Amino acid sequence: MTDSALRLPRPLALVLPVFVFSAFLTQVKFIPGVRNNIGPFEVLGGLLIATFFLFYRRPEKPLRWNPIMGLVAAILALAAVSQSWMPPTHTRLGIIQVAILVFLLLFLITLYNLILQYQIHPAAILRLITLSILIVGPWVILSGVQAAGDYQASGPFRNRAHMGSYMLSAFWLVLLYTVQPNLKKLDRLFANGALCLTLYGVAVSGRRSVYLSLIFGLAGLAVGFLFAHRGKRLTLVRSAVVTFGFLAIFYTFGALLVPQASFFKERVGMIGSRLQMVFAPEEDLQQGDSFFTLQRKGVMMAFDESPLFGIGWGGFAKSRFSPTGHEVHSTPLRFLAELGIVGLALYLLLMAYLLYGSARMFWDMRRTAYGGVYLILMVSLWSLSVSYVYNRHITERAFWLLLLMFLILEAFARAQRRAPQRAHRPAVLQGRQRPALGTAMALPRASRTPGVSARGQPPSW
Repeated sequence: MTDSALRLPRPLALVLPVFVFSAFLTQVKFIPGVRNNIGPFEVLGGLLIATFFLFYRRPEKPLRWNPIMGLVAAILALAAVSQSWMPPTHTRLGIIQVAILVFLLLFLITLYNLILQYQIHPAAILRLITLSILIVGPWVILSGVQAAGDYQASGPFRNRAHMGSYMLSAFWLVLLYTVQPNLKKLDRLFANGALCLTLYGVAVSGRRSVYLSLIFGLAGLAVGFLFAHRGKRLTLVRSAVVTFGFLAIFYTFGALLVPQASFFKERVGMIGSRLQMVFAPEEDLQQGDSFFTLQRKGVMMAFDESPLFGIGWGGFAKSRFSPTGHEVHSTPLRFLAELGIVGLALYLLLMAYLLYGSARMFWDMRRTAYGGVYLILMVSLWSLSVSYVYNRHITERAFWLLLLMFLILEAFARAQRRAPQRAHRPAVLQGRQRPALGTAMALPRASRTPGVSARGQPPSW
């Protein structure tokens, strides 16, 4: 660390860790019996946003903006306007859904600018997420033991399906931490433990679409390994061994320890049926009564009624178009039904920016010390896109944490490209530094990383 490393003000340094942890408390609400109400994530997030804007934002510097925020703002504007043509019976739910988007956009803007203003190391945020999983994971295990094998036991999550989606995103976030350069052995040990906890949550969730997404991602890592810099391959192999080792052991011997493991084996054998549900033609009568196919038919009915702008954000659940009474689980189909062609186009632009941007960043940074980090980021976004075909994610907090990491790493990669190229060989970080919360992304004096000054300072964000 350098003496010039900026420190977060104490109030923000205290609130931020608890706020990150509260992102996984999806079932904790302050008003019992009401599904959509204020929880610790919203309270702490509001406090964090207000504190930053009132006291710690530098007025002489404008807020940093990003095209992703513009796309989210456009989606939010369309969702807000769509409330005008929704029936009165759906207005309350629609307004709540719009309010959630407003909060998440403000959260993204605040954390992005907070991190850039104080130059917080990405590893510091990833460590907070990893520590959160070290609490949430045992909570999930304990709830399963207390429930005597009840498959629906899911700790702080709403249900096992919800847990599966969150733990899948958390798996990639923790994996990002495990491949950070110069991570101390003890930190790496705890990170690998958290990695296993996320895999346990994914396994016992029984979510076949989540399994499929994880398989796709692990295959992507195997391919990406071929393009990774040789100096980073050992780190990737180590993480791969932990991942495959845990899954293999849990699949083979898990039933001897927890009854949920047998449920995991049963659901793994049904992954093929999930693919059939996604790609089955409308006339396939064998899939006619599946949940996904019924929802898909309802979406097409809603689309036929209002193809351009949709039936309104939050208007599908409990409408005459929903044969199950639920909201649309598939994120692309939800945009098609509720915001029409225009909304779907905005969503596809958002995903295209993430997928293309992650691939471009990996290619630019593959020969640096952070090459493994950018590989994991790219593979995670492409892998999760498979899950998003079936699962909701636009309001999932773990997705927004991953989105925040994309923005941070994009800012760092952009700064690297702008900096003068002082060396052309692969970056090698010396020493074993542990970036603390609120410290600048400073590199050691001996570093020869392209774009880093002789004094070890990274380019200004």
